[in-house]
Amino acid sequence: MAVVTGVIVANLNFIQPIENLIANDFGISKSVVGMLAMITQLGYAFGLLLIVPLGDIFDRYHLIQFMMILSIGSLLLAFWAPNAGVFAIATALIGITSVAPQIIIPFAGYLAPVLQRGKVLGIVLSGLLTGILLSRSFSGLLGSIMPWQDIYLIAAGIDLIFLIIGIILLDLGTQFSQVSNQAIVQSLNRQQSSRNNSVFMFSYFLGGSFGTLFATWAWSKAGWLGVCGIALVFLIIALANHFIIGEPKKLNTETD
Repeated sequence: MAVVTGVIVANLNFIQPIENLIANDFGISKSVVGMLAMITQLGYAFGLLLIVPLGDIFDRYHLIQFMMILSIGSLLLAFWAPNAGVFAIATALIGITSVAPQIIIPFAGYLAPVLQRGKVLGIVLSGLLTGILLSRSFSGLLGSIMPWQDIYLIAAGIDLIFLIIGIILLDLGTQFSQVSNQAIVQSLNRQQSSRNNSVFMFSYFLGGSFGTLFATWAWSKAGWLGVCGIALVFLIIALANHFIIGEPKKLNTETD
């Protein structure tokens, strides 16, 4: 997450060291290019205001993916831009979509254990600051040895790589609980492992279907608070089940 935040936020500052190159290529004044840089920052400001709060409404995992896909698209548009007008649109979109790190930061805090939350947030924020500091050097160095448009193409490729890596790692993380539960189920009785697995997975997806049904109903009645209330009810049921029924007493048995 720290690396991804640094990679994405770097997109904001690529334009600054190469303003002269852009001005010469499009035949515009340096003041106009300065306005393009301002448009990027304005896009970022409006993204903070209008998009980041959506992380409290929509699933942050999918929202981050969606914003990274849009970020890649905006970088490719900047690479392709045939004139200053199209490039201005691209820079505005780059600014708007670069707010993904501000969705990642609270998501990291949400996923982290309470006692490690400060440490985790510190690591992610260090990635954010590192991306800001290194982005100008990265852009200036590449701009001195290749066409400035290629900087946005390379940035889009880097974003795509980390999007794929992020999807894989976050998917693995969300499956940890299921894997641990399934390992316990498989250890109950080796001779009945297929039947136990069938019951476990049936219950798993049955619960998911009920969750979808009740969440949709709760959203229509009470919005986000209703969905949170339904989630709380399911958690209480699971907790009560844990204390009333308890954990299996025998594990790794061959014949029981």
